[in-house]
Amino acid sequence: MLTVVGQPGLHHNFLRFILDYSSRLTPEIKTHPFTETGTSHRDIKYSGKFARIQGRCVTQHDIGPFVMPVADDILYFERASMAREGDRDNDLYDYENFESWQPWNSDYISNIREEYNIKDGDSIPKFVLRDSVKKSYLDVANKGHTQENIEKVDALNKTDYDNYFFPVTSFFALDKFMDELKKLDAKYGLHLDLDMVEPMHKMFVSHNSILQTHHLVEDVLNSLEKQQNITIPQLDIFQEAYIYATIEQKHNNILMPLVKQFFNNTKEIMDYIKYYPQHYKIWNPNLPK
Repeated sequence: MLTVVGQPGLHHNFLRFILDYSSRLTPEIKTHPFTETGTSHRDIKYSGKFARIQGRCVTQHDIGPFVMPVADDILYFERASMAREGDRDNDLYDYENFESWQPWNSDYISNIREEYNIKDGDSIPKFVLRDSVKKSYLDVANKGHTQENIEKVDALNKTDYDNYFFPVTSFFALDKFMDELKKLDAKYGLHLDLDMVEPMHKMFVSHNSILQTHHLVEDVLNSLEKQQNITIPQLDIFQEAYIYATIEQKHNNILMPLVKQFFNNTKEIMDYIKYYPQHYKIWNPNLPK
């Protein structure tokens, strides 16, 4: 009935499960799809009514219509793909193991070493990794996973099918998730029993440590916007980099510090911005011209 197009970090496996599980047109599925790492990769018996494409773009030989989760929240997408891809369960707080998070992505490691003049065998410092990730957030359309997501969307748009793009942010809360499912149901006649969705969505959230800590960055940025002082909780390297990128986008003549230690509270960040020396202020070279 539909082909789900996937990319790591965007929960296409969970979406396929929910569609197959809740559709009245498919046989009953009596189990859940969650692994110990929280992904929806368990080997369970699907009906075959919902196909899946993963790891590549759609071609003219694929059969639609297609539904594809899309990366409308870049920070979540990057964190989820880095932590959960291939059931690796990477600890994003353990930045010293960064080089082992995605063994296939050796080019990125090589690029960091070349750009920051780090010899092979030497560890990549935390402030270097944070700075590299920050720069990717300042130019997301041309970097890594996001660029791949854009290419997949473009490939779908070139097909003759009437496709559907499912925002990854709709997975975050039950009401938004249900709204998107209702739209899918109305569009394709899937006959979904939405009463079956809530318990599975609760399991999805309870198994998703990335989602459970996703709000922390928004809390920090909202406090900065309101000029309120809060203690900054423990953040992983991607969350720290995202805060730095957001600040540099807003203050285009300020560079955030290249130091291992992150700020302890939002007042320290506000003071850093307020008292940043005037004679150091130049156009940020990381920003698009």
